[in-house]
Amino acid sequence: MNHYEYIIVGAGPAGLQMAYFLEQAGRSYVVLEKAEAAGDFFAKFPRHRTLISINKVYNWFSEPDFNLRYDWNSLITNDSSLLFTDYSKKIFPNADILVKYLHDFAEKFALRIQYNTTVTWIDREAEGDRNFVLTDQNGAQYTSRCLFMANGAVKPNIPMGIEGIENIEGYEVHDPAPERFTNKRVLIMGIGNTAFEIADCLAEYAATVQIYTGGRQIKHAWQTHFVGDLRAINNGILDMAQLKMPHLVSGASVRKVEKNPDGTFKVYYEEEVPHWAVPGTMKGVATYDAVIRATGWKYIDKSIFAPRVLPETDAKGKFPVMASNWESSVPDMFFIGAAMANNDRKTTPGFIHGFRYNVRTVFHLAEQRYNNVPLPVRTMPLTTPQELEEFVTAMLTRVSTTSALYQMFGVLGEVLAFDKGEVKWYPELPMKYALAQPEFAGAENLMTVTLELGFDSFAKNTDSLSFIHPNDPAGRGRCTAFIHPVFRRYSKGELVGETHLQSGVFVRYDEPNAQFSTEFDKEKPRNVFFNLVNAIVGVTTEIRDVKTFMTEGESGIFEPWPEGKTYDGPPLPVCNVTHGGNYVPSLADYR
Repeated sequence: MNHYEYIIVGAGPAGLQMAYFLEQAGRSYVVLEKAEAAGDFFAKFPRHRTLISINKVYNWFSEPDFNLRYDWNSLITNDSSLLFTDYSKKIFPNADILVKYLHDFAEKFALRIQYNTTVTWIDREAEGDRNFVLTDQNGAQYTSRCLFMANGAVKPNIPMGIEGIENIEGYEVHDPAPERFTNKRVLIMGIGNTAFEIADCLAEYAATVQIYTGGRQIKHAWQTHFVGDLRAINNGILDMAQLKMPHLVSGASVRKVEKNPDGTFKVYYEEEVPHWAVPGTMKGVATYDAVIRATGWKYIDKSIFAPRVLPETDAKGKFPVMASNWESSVPDMFFIGAAMANNDRKTTPGFIHGFRYNVRTVFHLAEQRYNNVPLPVRTMPLTTPQELEEFVTAMLTRVSTTSALYQMFGVLGEVLAFDKGEVKWYPELPMKYALAQPEFAGAENLMTVTLELGFDSFAKNTDSLSFIHPNDPAGRGRCTAFIHPVFRRYSKGELVGETHLQSGVFVRYDEPNAQFSTEFDKEKPRNVFFNLVNAIVGVTTEIRDVKTFMTEGESGIFEPWPEGKTYDGPPLPVCNVTHGGNYVPSLADYR
C-alpha cells in the first residue's frame, strides 16, 4: 500500500494545476490518471475540435497576470514560464493544441502522475488516522489524508424517464463527420454549447437540423455573462432559423423514441403552450433520420464511493455539494476543476480560466489546515500619509492587473484587516468563506475588495446590448453595469459601507492606464480609495476631491440638455439607484 499526504484523481487541467502547487511546495502526492496521457478529455472533446475558451494574445499592456484575463487556457505558474499563448495565436484554437500544452506542462514540471490507473473504489479507514483508501483496477491501494477529486466530466447526463433514449447517439460518442448527415432530417436534444456545436457543424449538410430544448429558454452568454451559457461562436444555427433556413429551435420535450426498421426514428414529443388563448400541452410525433443527445455531463460517479464516503450531490446527481471552500460533505475530500461550477453559476469556475484560481486557493487552504502554513498575507504599515499613499498605489495596481479577481468576480476577493497602524492584506479568498472565519468576522475594521458586475442595478432582463453609453455618474459607481471594483467595509461582521468605482475598457485604475484611456479622470479612483482608507486609519486630515466626471479641458466635459429636449430613441438601461432609489441626483453630480 502506497501512502501520500495528498492524492489527486485525474490529470486534466485542474489535477495538473494542483499537482504543480504541491510539487513546488515539496509535498508528498500522486496523481492517478486512467488514461495514458494528461488532458485526455480534450483529446476527444469538443467533438468538432474548436475550443470556446478565448485565447487573446495582444492586449496593449505587458503584465503577465493582467494578460491572463484574456488567456483562458494557460495554467498558473510562479514564473509564467509556460503559456498557452505561445502555442497558438487563434482566438478559438483547436483542442489538439490544448492537449499538447497540457502534456508539455506535466513534463516540464515533472509532475508525479501515474498513468493507466483507474480508481475503481474509494473508502476510508474507520479508525486511527482515517486516511482515504483508493483501489485501482489491478487491486493496488493508495492512502492519503486529503483527497482532491479532479476527474472532471465522468459520464454523460442522460435525461431520465424517456423511453427508448438508449437507442440514440450521445454526444460522448458522436461521430463529427458531417457528410453522413447529407440531406438528412436531424434532431438534437439539448440547450447548451454541445447541442449548438453539433447543429452548426451539420447545418451545411443536413436537410433540416432541429433542436429540442426540453421546454427551457436559451440563455446567451453575452446576455447572462455566464461563460457556460450559449456562446456566440456556437449560435449560427439561430441566425439560420430566424432567417428562413429550414432549421428549427423548439421548446419541445422528447417523451419517447422508437427506432424504425429502416433505421429512422419516430419521436414522440410534448410542448407546453401557456401563451395560447387556450393554454395547454401540445403533443405530436415526428420522424427523423438521426437523433443526437447533447444533454451535458455528470461530475461525480457515485458507483466508486463506499457508502461512508459517498458525497452528497445536487437533486439531479450531476454535481457534488460543496462548502464555500470546495470541500465536499465528506471531510477532507475536495472537488476541483469543472465540478466547482456547482458553487457558482455566475462566474467562470467550470472553465480553466476560473478554476485555476480556485485550485490555487484550495491549495493554500490545505497548506494551512494540513501543514500549518499560514495563508499568504502582506503586511503594510499605515502610520503616515506617505505609507497611506504607498498602500493606495499598491491596491490600485492590484485591482488593475489581477486576473484572479477579474475572472472569479464577486467570488474571490482580497481581505484587508486594519489594526494598530498597519493593514494585513490577504489575497484571493472566497468571500463567503472568509467572512465566516472568526478572525475576520470579529474584526473591528475589515475591508473586502472584489471585482463585480453591476447589472443588478438595472431592470431584470435589460438587453445587454443596450449598454453602449457611459455609466451614470450620479449613481456614484452603483450605476456601473460592467466589471468594476467594489470596496466593502465591515465591523464585527456587519456591513457598514460599500463603494463602487466606475468601469472601463481594460478595467484599470493605475497610472499606465492614463496613457491609453480617458474614460474617467485619472485621479478619481485614487482619491476615492485614499479617502476610504484614511477614514479608518486617520493618518491625515486631508479629504481629497472626488471628481464625478472627466477633467474639464483635458478629457471632456458634461453639458446638460436645455429645457424641453427629450429622447425618443430605443429603450436604454435605466439605473434603479438614480430612478426610484433613495438618492436624488443633482447637477453637482456631473461636475
